[in-house]
Amino acid sequence: MKPGGKKQKPAEIDFDIEEFKVILNSRSQKITAPRLEILRTLKSNHKPLTMSEIQSKTKNKKIDLATVYRTINLFAGLGIVYEIDFKDEFKRYELIYDRHHHHHIVCKICKRVDNVETCVLDELEKLLSKKGYTEITHSLEFFGVCEKCNKVYKVIKL
Repeated sequence: MKPGGKKQKPAEIDFDIEEFKVILNSRSQKITAPRLEILRTLKSNHKPLTMSEIQSKTKNKKIDLATVYRTINLFAGLGIVYEIDFKDEFKRYELIYDRHHHHHIVCKICKRVDNVETCVLDELEKLLSKKGYTEITHSLEFFGVCEKCNKVYKVIKL
Protein backbone atom coordinates (compact mmCIF):
# COMPACT_ATOMS: atom_id res chain seq x y z
CA MET A 1 0.00 0.00 0.00
CA LYS A 2 1.01 3.56 -0.63
CA PRO A 3 1.37 5.91 2.31
CA GLY A 4 -2.08 7.18 3.24
CA GLY A 5 -3.73 3.74 2.88
CA LYS A 6 -4.26 3.78 -0.90
CA LYS A 7 -3.62 0.65 -2.92
CA GLN A 8 -0.82 0.88 -5.46
CA LYS A 9 -1.82 0.02 -9.03
CA PRO A 10 0.25 -2.70 -10.67
CA ALA A 11 2.43 -1.44 -13.52
CA GLU A 12 0.59 -1.69 -16.83
CA ILE A 13 2.27 -3.89 -19.40
CA ASP A 14 2.48 -2.68 -22.98
CA PHE A 15 2.02 -5.95 -24.84
CA ASP A 16 3.00 -4.43 -28.18
CA ILE A 17 6.35 -3.28 -26.78
CA GLU A 18 6.95 -6.67 -25.16
CA GLU A 19 6.07 -8.39 -28.46
CA PHE A 20 8.44 -6.09 -30.37
CA LYS A 21 11.24 -6.85 -27.89
CA VAL A 22 10.75 -10.57 -28.46
CA ILE A 23 10.86 -10.06 -32.24
CA LEU A 24 14.10 -8.06 -32.05
CA ASN A 25 15.69 -10.44 -29.51
CA SER A 26 14.82 -13.46 -31.64
CA ARG A 27 16.79 -11.87 -34.48
CA SER A 28 19.72 -10.90 -32.21
CA GLN A 29 19.03 -7.18 -32.63
CA LYS A 30 19.48 -4.35 -30.14
CA ILE A 31 16.30 -3.02 -28.64
CA THR A 32 16.29 0.74 -29.12
CA ALA A 33 13.57 3.34 -28.60
CA PRO A 34 13.50 4.33 -32.31
CA ARG A 35 13.16 0.69 -33.43
CA LEU A 36 10.31 0.10 -30.99
CA GLU A 37 8.57 3.32 -32.05
CA ILE A 38 8.86 2.46 -35.75
CA LEU A 39 7.40 -1.00 -35.09
CA ARG A 40 4.56 0.59 -33.11
CA THR A 41 3.88 3.03 -35.96
CA LEU A 42 3.75 0.22 -38.53
CA LYS A 43 1.48 -1.89 -36.35
CA SER A 44 -0.97 0.93 -35.63
CA ASN A 45 -1.39 1.76 -39.32
CA HIS A 46 -3.15 -0.93 -41.26
CA LYS A 47 -1.85 0.05 -44.65
CA PRO A 48 1.58 0.19 -46.28
CA LEU A 49 3.51 3.37 -45.46
CA THR A 50 6.30 5.22 -47.24
CA MET A 51 9.47 6.10 -45.34
CA SER A 52 8.33 9.71 -44.90
CA GLU A 53 4.87 8.61 -43.73
CA ILE A 54 6.47 6.35 -41.13
CA GLN A 55 8.65 9.22 -39.92
CA SER A 56 5.77 11.70 -39.76
CA LYS A 57 3.52 9.26 -37.87
CA THR A 58 6.04 8.41 -35.13
CA LYS A 59 5.23 9.93 -31.76
CA ASN A 60 8.91 10.63 -31.08
CA LYS A 61 9.63 13.61 -33.33
CA LYS A 62 13.39 13.15 -32.72
CA ILE A 63 13.36 10.14 -35.07
CA ASP A 64 14.75 11.51 -38.32
CA LEU A 65 14.26 10.19 -41.83
CA ALA A 66 17.78 8.68 -41.93
CA THR A 67 16.95 6.58 -38.85
CA VAL A 68 13.72 5.43 -40.48
CA TYR A 69 15.60 4.41 -43.67
CA ARG A 70 18.25 2.46 -41.74
CA THR A 71 15.69 0.78 -39.50
CA ILE A 72 13.25 -0.16 -42.26
CA ASN A 73 16.06 -1.55 -44.44
CA LEU A 74 17.25 -3.61 -41.46
CA PHE A 75 13.70 -4.84 -40.78
CA ALA A 76 13.19 -5.75 -44.44
CA GLY A 77 16.42 -7.78 -44.41
CA LEU A 78 15.31 -9.54 -41.22
CA GLY A 79 11.87 -10.41 -42.61
CA ILE A 80 9.98 -8.15 -40.17
CA VAL A 81 8.56 -5.84 -42.83
CA TYR A 82 7.49 -6.39 -46.41
CA GLU A 83 8.34 -3.95 -49.19
CA ILE A 84 5.52 -3.10 -51.57
CA ASP A 85 5.99 -1.33 -54.87
CA PHE A 86 2.92 0.28 -56.43
CA LYS A 87 4.99 1.33 -59.44
CA ASP A 88 5.01 4.95 -58.41
CA GLU A 89 8.00 6.80 -57.05
CA PHE A 90 7.71 5.42 -53.49
CA LYS A 91 8.21 2.03 -51.92
CA ARG A 92 5.90 1.25 -49.02
CA TYR A 93 6.34 -1.01 -46.03
CA GLU A 94 4.12 -2.97 -43.70
CA LEU A 95 4.65 -5.50 -40.94
CA ILE A 96 4.75 -9.13 -41.91
CA TYR A 97 4.47 -10.95 -38.62
CA ASP A 98 1.02 -9.84 -37.46
CA ARG A 99 -0.77 -9.66 -40.80
CA HIS A 100 -2.47 -12.39 -42.77
CA HIS A 101 -1.84 -12.57 -46.51
CA HIS A 102 -3.67 -9.81 -48.37
CA HIS A 103 -3.44 -7.49 -51.35
CA HIS A 104 -4.09 -3.79 -51.90
CA ILE A 105 -6.09 -1.48 -54.09
CA VAL A 106 -4.73 1.98 -54.86
CA CYS A 107 -6.80 4.92 -56.04
CA LYS A 108 -5.30 6.23 -59.27
CA ILE A 109 -6.31 9.78 -58.38
CA CYS A 110 -5.80 10.39 -54.64
CA LYS A 111 -3.41 7.42 -54.06
CA ARG A 112 -5.50 6.11 -51.14
CA VAL A 113 -4.58 2.52 -50.29
CA ASP A 114 -7.06 -0.05 -48.99
CA ASN A 115 -6.47 -3.66 -48.06
CA VAL A 116 -8.10 -6.43 -50.11
CA GLU A 117 -8.62 -9.12 -47.50
CA THR A 118 -9.40 -12.11 -49.73
CA CYS A 119 -6.99 -13.81 -52.06
CA VAL A 120 -8.29 -15.81 -55.00
CA LEU A 121 -4.79 -16.94 -55.90
CA ASP A 122 -4.45 -19.42 -53.01
CA GLU A 123 -6.05 -22.13 -55.16
CA LEU A 124 -3.62 -21.38 -57.99
CA GLU A 125 -0.70 -21.70 -55.57
CA LYS A 126 -2.02 -25.12 -54.53
CA LEU A 127 -2.13 -26.21 -58.18
CA LEU A 128 1.44 -25.00 -58.72
CA SER A 129 2.51 -26.87 -55.60
CA LYS A 130 1.05 -30.06 -57.06
CA LYS A 131 3.29 -29.48 -60.10
CA GLY A 132 6.28 -29.68 -57.77
CA TYR A 133 6.96 -25.98 -57.14
CA THR A 134 7.96 -24.98 -53.62
CA GLU A 135 8.30 -21.69 -51.74
CA ILE A 136 5.64 -20.15 -53.98
CA THR A 137 4.81 -16.49 -53.42
CA HIS A 138 2.88 -13.93 -55.38
CA SER A 139 2.22 -10.22 -55.45
CA LEU A 140 -0.96 -8.70 -56.78
CA GLU A 141 -2.02 -5.09 -56.53
CA PHE A 142 -5.17 -3.48 -57.87
CA PHE A 143 -5.57 0.07 -59.16
CA GLY A 144 -8.84 1.94 -59.60
CA VAL A 145 -10.71 5.10 -58.65
CA CYS A 146 -12.08 5.24 -55.09
CA GLU A 147 -15.70 6.16 -54.37
CA LYS A 148 -14.85 9.70 -53.24
CA CYS A 149 -12.72 10.46 -56.31
CA ASN A 150 -15.26 8.72 -58.55
CA LYS A 151 -17.93 11.25 -57.52
CA VAL A 152 -15.60 14.14 -58.31
CA TYR A 153 -14.30 12.45 -61.48
CA LYS A 154 -17.85 11.93 -62.81
CA VAL A 155 -18.67 15.59 -62.24
CA ILE A 156 -15.51 16.67 -64.10
CA LYS A 157 -16.08 14.11 -66.88
CA LEU A 158 -19.56 15.52 -67.66
